[in-house]
Amino acid sequence: MNKINIEIADELDFDFEDGDACIHIKSDGTIGKVFMPEMNTKIVNSNGYKKLLEVIDILKPGAKNEFIKYNQGKIKGRLH
Repeated sequence: MNKINIEIADELDFDFEDGDACIHIKSDGTIGKVFMPEMNTKIVNSNGYKKLLEVIDILKPGAKNEFIKYNQGKIKGRLH
C-alpha cells in the first residue's frame, strides 16, 4: 500500500499531475467534491482515475457510472 501523507493546512493548495485526484469527504460521510485536473483521454486511461472510480463507488454505490458518463460528455465536448 502507498504511504499516505497527511497535511493540516488553513487552505487547500493542489499541485495536480495527470491522473491525480482528491476526494472531499464531508463530516456526515458523503462526498463533497472530487478535485482533479482537466479531463482528457490521458487522465481517463490513468491508474489514478481507475482507483478514483473504485473509491467513489465504495463511498456512494452507483457513483462510478455517473462519474464516467459525466466526464465522457466533457471530453467529447472538447473534441468537437
